[in-house]
Amino acid sequence: MKKENDAPKRAKKGFFRQLFQTKKLAAACFVILVVLLLIAVFADILAPSKMVNGTLQFSLMDRLSAPSGSHPFGTDALGRDMLSYMIYGTRTSVVLAVFCTIIATAISVIVGVASAVIGGWFDLIVQRFVDAWQCIPAMLIMLIMMSVLGTGLWQMIVALCIPAGIGGIRMIRSAAISVKDSGYVKSSEMLGGGVFWKMVRHVIPNIMPLVLMSLAGSIGGTIMMEASMSFLGYGVNPNTPDWGAMLTGSGRANMYMAPWLCLIPGIAIALIVFAASMFGDGVRDLLDPRLKGGVGSYRTVKKKKDAAAETEEEAIHEL
Repeated sequence: MKKENDAPKRAKKGFFRQLFQTKKLAAACFVILVVLLLIAVFADILAPSKMVNGTLQFSLMDRLSAPSGSHPFGTDALGRDMLSYMIYGTRTSVVLAVFCTIIATAISVIVGVASAVIGGWFDLIVQRFVDAWQCIPAMLIMLIMMSVLGTGLWQMIVALCIPAGIGGIRMIRSAAISVKDSGYVKSSEMLGGGVFWKMVRHVIPNIMPLVLMSLAGSIGGTIMMEASMSFLGYGVNPNTPDWGAMLTGSGRANMYMAPWLCLIPGIAIALIVFAASMFGDGVRDLLDPRLKGGVGSYRTVKKKKDAAAETEEEAIHEL
């Protein structure tokens, strides 16, 4: 009886309280992401070397200096302090990850929900367009877009948002269809609720856990794609500190003379991608009802199957 009484209390716990109590790794990764976000916000205060007219201060006398007390992460081929470069590079990665993920998720939700609710010829056209789009590799599409738009932060955001947003339409549409066919949505339609009302009032709020899972799980992939584009030379402007640009620039050219130029950005990219992926998995575990311990979870279904099998065996033995 005590466990049954404790179940409603556990259900009433806040999301972050459950995260820190039940998902230790995801909580630690969330803290890492928050720290990186704070570093990006206060980069001008934390960086030892400052940005002047959009360019990081440098000294050719200190070029390719090994890590030391004055330069904990060493310097690059232009004599820029790598610690300052990495701090300002955090701002670039975080801005791209946050803006691109939010915009791409918004595109997926708006188009996917509209396709499911409106249906008919509109749904047919949207889904055939998505099928044709997914036949083309996302990297090729982004390279073409960056070739047309040019390099820059906002050009990179556009190139990352559109393929990711179109790629998530089908998943959102599938969830929206299951909600659209429910009884309360049909009742709202009988009472005069229009398409916009059904989308905003009924469908989107009920698929919000899936949207949040998609949002959290897409951050790592966005950072990885941005780093890949920068590595190929289609990233932000050369004067803008960026982890991926460091790998393909001074890092690759001086890999043997100054290995810290590629090791430090590589470790930073791996850390933020790992933290974002693990946090996304934790969000999925907490928001997906099939992964919880309640009714409809995998554990509950397995227990019911085991109990039914035991009951059937007992009945056979009695016979």
